[in-house]
Amino acid sequence: MRFIMAIIVCCLVCGCMKDAEYDVEYSEHLVVDGSIESGSCAVVALSLNIPFGGSYNKDDFRDMIVRWAKVTVECDGRREVLVGRRDKDYPTQYIYTGSEIFGEVGKSYTLIVQYSGRTWQATTTIPEPAELSNITVERVRDSLCAIYATLPPLDTPCAIDCALGDSHYFAPTLLGVYDACDTMRQVQISRPLDNLYRSDYMTMYKTTDSVLLKLRTMDRFSYTYRSLWENNVINSLNPIFPAVDNLPTNMSGDAMGIWAGYGRSIVRLGVVGDMMSQ
Repeated sequence: MRFIMAIIVCCLVCGCMKDAEYDVEYSEHLVVDGSIESGSCAVVALSLNIPFGGSYNKDDFRDMIVRWAKVTVECDGRREVLVGRRDKDYPTQYIYTGSEIFGEVGKSYTLIVQYSGRTWQATTTIPEPAELSNITVERVRDSLCAIYATLPPLDTPCAIDCALGDSHYFAPTLLGVYDACDTMRQVQISRPLDNLYRSDYMTMYKTTDSVLLKLRTMDRFSYTYRSLWENNVINSLNPIFPAVDNLPTNMSGDAMGIWAGYGRSIVRLGVVGDMMSQ
């Protein structure tokens, strides 16, 4: 989903220029970061949005996590209530997951969230998955390397996410969202961007990194959402082109965020230093 993608509430912090003042009235909303993939069960993270402007860290977000909601997924007349649990790998460190309803290509899934006496919902469909090919690793410096891969022709947009080490959370790679295209494309797969700690970010991978890559195909709305999410994260500290807009949502009512269906394929690279081109 964290697109997830990183903590969804970070994406909705509009214009994080430090010490700035904004004449905007804060209104609390539910924020949803949910997805279901082909061959996997739903994963949903819930939080509350935060006031416009200012600077925040991970400790500030802990009080914004919603842990007592009822989260349900429906498909073909079947219904499953997701179970909330702590998960240290996810940015929210708390997620709702299923174990009975698995994503299938072409099927539609409805997410229903009930919290604080209110109900929100959204529906998504899982597209055909695709696979990366011609994955290569090239040395850049003694301890750093770059990863390249080929995207197949696709009639749906896609995104490349990455999990490092023993984490099972796939974070969005920087500039890793791609529109549909009828030709093959070689792309560089950058390291995932932690939008809370960017001061020491580098696009290259360490030769000691253990890497899993996930290619997610998606519908047009999910592509738009993830593209804008990426733009907001990159520009949130840019005084020339600050991020000042909320992301779109497919949730009903006044909830923010996304419920997305993805076709998926996963490639385990192992330690990238062992794959470097000679």
